[in-house]
Amino acid sequence: MLNRRPVLLLALFVLLGAFGGGLVQLFKLRFAAGDVYPAYSSLRGDPLGCRVYFDSLEQLGNARVRRHMQSIDKLPGGRATTLFVFGLPWSEMSAEPDEYKVLEGFVRDGGRLVVTLYPELGKPRSFTSGLGTNRPAFKNPLLDDDERHPAVNLREKWAFGFDYIPTTRDSRLFSPVAATRVESEALPESLSWHSALVFTNLEANWRVIYARGTNPVMISRPHGSGSIVLATDSFFVSNEAMRQERSADLLAWLAGGASDILFDETHLGVQERPGIAQLARRYKLHGGIIALLALAALFLWKSSMSFIPRTSESAAATAVLGRESAAGFENLLRRSIAPKDLLQASLDEWHKTARLDARCAPQRREKIRALVDAFNAVEKPNTVETYREIARILNRKK
Repeated sequence: MLNRRPVLLLALFVLLGAFGGGLVQLFKLRFAAGDVYPAYSSLRGDPLGCRVYFDSLEQLGNARVRRHMQSIDKLPGGRATTLFVFGLPWSEMSAEPDEYKVLEGFVRDGGRLVVTLYPELGKPRSFTSGLGTNRPAFKNPLLDDDERHPAVNLREKWAFGFDYIPTTRDSRLFSPVAATRVESEALPESLSWHSALVFTNLEANWRVIYARGTNPVMISRPHGSGSIVLATDSFFVSNEAMRQERSADLLAWLAGGASDILFDETHLGVQERPGIAQLARRYKLHGGIIALLALAALFLWKSSMSFIPRTSESAAATAVLGRESAAGFENLLRRSIAPKDLLQASLDEWHKTARLDARCAPQRREKIRALVDAFNAVEKPNTVETYREIARILNRKK
């Protein structure tokens, strides 16, 4: 009957391999579509993402396009740089004091900050029109109350406010409204707007780019050596808009002719956290990791197998097995001394200690020597009888 154990093990390995391959393929499909990322992420390839805009700017080759996935303090200098912040909730128009200082320095150094808000079709919960008030900062339990600082309200710092104008319903769906161009720039005449939020309480240096009736929905202003662009909707930068209502002039105007374009992902919760795998990729430690895995495999192989050759059955049969020291000594003598040399070896060992024995007179030693010589001269000597004769000579009384 065939042994079924190897067949079962082989079937188990095949099933595990198929399961692992299917799992990897599933993750590839999910990450290829990008639907695991938040809406308006440049890593997302479905209608709610912005990957098409990212890839288009990258293929043009006029600027270096990359994603910003590190903390805000890692933001580069603002000179000839555009920072895109797409899909930001209206309630998060605030920043920590350190973050605000970095953003201010970025824009005043010549950077262009473009912020588009997450479209709100219904009235947001806890909505407050106007400039609003400072939102308290996130309370870190490791900090004392004296070390916590309130968040900086960007609406107050940059002098703008929000208001809410309901949109009409078409059955169960919200119908987009038309946002018309106000400034006489080479931009599209109108855009379909998918948000009920509008800007209010604008300072004099704000320019209205698009408006919903008389209510601004896209504004721009200079700030130091740079500029700030705000919009209450993010649809026009999404993949869906690139397919249905692409506005190439508007998208080029948003980039602002910068030589370095950053798509921020940290406000969406997508942030790089350095780990062992990332450090290994950065410093090219793939060879060291493969060497460690090979050493681990060799250690497991050595632990499970013996490199000492097995003893053959014929060699094992010649050994005299025993559980006492005398049996082991007998086994050692059988393998080390031939039967015909056993008496001579015993005599040599006896001569080493015979001088300490009072019974070993010179005459007795001569008799024993003569007896051994006669033993060696015979072709088939009797070892046992010769040993007994030597014992009688030694035990004979004087």
